[in-house]
Amino acid sequence: MKNKNKTLKELKGHNKNPFSVPEGYFENFPSKMQERIISETKEYTWFAKLIGYVKPQFALGFMIIAFGVIGYTAVNFILSNKVPDGIDNDMFTRIIEVDASEYSEQHFIDVLLENEKKIEKKKKEETDFYINYLVDEDIDYGTLIDEL
Repeated sequence: MKNKNKTLKELKGHNKNPFSVPEGYFENFPSKMQERIISETKEYTWFAKLIGYVKPQFALGFMIIAFGVIGYTAVNFILSNKVPDGIDNDMFTRIIEVDASEYSEQHFIDVLLENEKKIEKKKKEETDFYINYLVDEDIDYGTLIDEL
């Protein structure tokens, strides 16, 4: 404690600023600053200047190309997922023009009737399923007949 008090007392007696400015600092400061600025300035070559000018145009062109590629890819992806809804026109035309001689009128009628039979068979299966369900649940036969 005594050592600290002595140092504080010694410091109180000296009102001298411990920091000082070197001699000639303010007179030489502008010239030193100019030298430093000149030494840090680089003179660019014509190629570097050209790159600096053309770089934004390349970036814009690349952005436009990338946008086009992304748009084209998105449209193709959306159109490729489209589910065909039956025979397309080209296939239909080919069947009529080229393959029509291979089929008879009776064959076309049979195909149409076969499709109708499939629909009727499906309806019959659904009806049988419901009837079996109602019979299994012990529903009154009179009610079943009324419902059918």
